[in-house]
Amino acid sequence: MARITPAEVRERYGVDPKQVPDFIALRGDPSDKLPGARGVGPKGAASLLRRYGTLDKMLANELFPTQAEQLRTFRSIATMDASAPLPRLHNQKPTWHRAALLAREWKLNALADRLAALDPGARS
Repeated sequence: MARITPAEVRERYGVDPKQVPDFIALRGDPSDKLPGARGVGPKGAASLLRRYGTLDKMLANELFPTQAEQLRTFRSIATMDASAPLPRLHNQKPTWHRAALLAREWKLNALADRLAALDPGARS
């Protein structure tokens, strides 16, 4: 992991730093298994963000109407704040099958496969 400057972000991705979560949502992120918008790669994502400014403005202009909720979810995943306060969780047994279904619903199929493999009932 390396810290890069705003100028390096612009050079590397073609977008401003504040646009990176939208860029990731559009382009996808193989390391997080985010598929991104169908048919949009890094150059296309950067071009769209230069034209519209934000993912929300694209969606308001009816771009990606069938993927709007997925793209918002991908952006949310890309902006997770590890320092955010979380409520205390009760100790409970993981429900791997339900987690796999949710991941598959979000089109995170590789993650869904890994979660499903953790389900003891699936190994029988």
